[in-house]
This record gives sequence, C-alpha cells and structure tokens, in this order.
Amino acid sequence: MPLLTRNRVALLLALPAFLVPVIEIPLVLWARSTFISLHPDYFDDPPTISRSINDPVVGAPFANLILVITALILAIVPILILSYLLAISRLTLRPWQRILMYGLLLLVLVLQLAASAGMVMTTQFTFAIDRDMHMLGSYVFFIFQALSILAAATLCRLLLSEQRKHGIADHDWPFRSAMHRFRFRFAMLIVGLVVLYGVLFVLKDHALPISAYVVRVAYTQCEVLVIACYVLFLGSYAVDIHDMVRRDKLRLPVSAAATKALTTAEGPAAASGAAVTER
Repeated sequence: MPLLTRNRVALLLALPAFLVPVIEIPLVLWARSTFISLHPDYFDDPPTISRSINDPVVGAPFANLILVITALILAIVPILILSYLLAISRLTLRPWQRILMYGLLLLVLVLQLAASAGMVMTTQFTFAIDRDMHMLGSYVFFIFQALSILAAATLCRLLLSEQRKHGIADHDWPFRSAMHRFRFRFAMLIVGLVVLYGVLFVLKDHALPISAYVVRVAYTQCEVLVIACYVLFLGSYAVDIHDMVRRDKLRLPVSAAATKALTTAEGPAAASGAAVTER
C-alpha cells in the first residue's frame, strides 16, 4: 500500500477512538449546564448527569449521541483485539502466561461490551421512564467500565514487561511502549477516582460535620471527572491505532525459518532466469 494511502487509512481508523472523548466530554458538560439554565433552582443543588437527562429537552439528544459514541467504541474494538492478539503471538511464553494474557483480553472485551450496554441503558431509560432500569444501567456502566480499564491496564503492563524481556523494538511491536506505560498509570488514577466517587455516593446521604452542599458539589464534579477519564482512556488508543496502520504493524512477524526458505526458493528461480537471459 502506498505511504500516502496508508496515512489516510491510519487517520480514518484512528478517528473513532479520537472522537469518543471529543464528543462525550462536551456532551456531559452541555447536559449539566443546559439543565441548570432550564431549572435555575438547581444552581444551589448541583444535578447529577442522571438528573440532568431526566428533562427530555436534554435527555433526548443526549441519548441519541450516546448511541453514536457507543457505535464509535464498538468500531475500534476489532482492531484493538487484533493488535493485542498480534502482540501476544510475538512472545515466547509459558502456557500459563499465554492463557493469562488471553484470559485478560477476553475479560476486557466482555467488560467493555457490558459497560457500553450499561451506558446505552442508563441514557435510554431516564428516571421518568424507568428508574430501576436507569439505575441498573448506571451501576453496570460505572463498575464494568472501571473493571475493563483495570484489566486492559494489567494486560498493558504484562505486555510491556514481556516486550522488554524479549528485546522487541517498538517498530516491531503493535503498540508504543510509552502508551503502555501511560495507560497503566492513568488506569491507576481512574481506579482511585472511581473509589472516591463510590465513597461520595454513600456519604452524600449521611449527616456529616461538613456542609452537605460541599459534599454534593464534590460528588457531582467527581462524576463528570470519572466519565471524562473513562473516555480519555479509550481515546488514547487513537495514538496506537494510527501508528500501527501508518507503520504497517498489523501483520504477523515473518519467522527466520520462513525467511530462509523464501530466500532458498528465490535463489534457484533467479539462477534459472539468468540462464534463460543468457540464451
């Protein structure tokens, strides 16, 4: 494939991952600000995203765009699964290590699909439509997305360690090693934020020595921050996808034996061609 064409394909395939945070973060901020502008009484009682989308003026376009975001996430899943499979295939591992990595990859896939389903459920079923379904979708989204990111980060850490042990250079590896390190560290931050969000979720309904308003503000702001980090983590794969496609990394490595066999086969053919030319 010509370099110019490959660059265009790389941009096209990386675009869905890039658009996930680009669309969702402004969407979440818009939902809250629009709800408060429509309901000024909530200025002193910061609304959650769930409360904000309960107003159909906010909830209807929000739910529609969440469907778009979900489609973008699902669009990048196949290429990410392929890239992880290629990375694992390039390693000489013990059976239990290979099973562990494949198991983590399967876990990432299942948890991400579940989290995406929860995200759709919690936006399609608002409080006004079905409160129980909304809350179920919310729990599934927040918990499963955090677990998916944690599993992906663990896999990144294991792959980075094995890449170093095997002495594989970045140009022979699907992922950038710097992105492996970034995702693991970022995932630890996300897990910490999710734990804090869970603590605030419990504390907001209890009497505390500090102002209930302060707790409410901290809780609603932490919700926005967690969602932003979720989609930024997914969006970080745009860097790897672009690099993989542009540098033609999404292919199985040619073994030394195969290379030798190909060279041996080409040798007689070249000699035969030279003899024909001489005649």
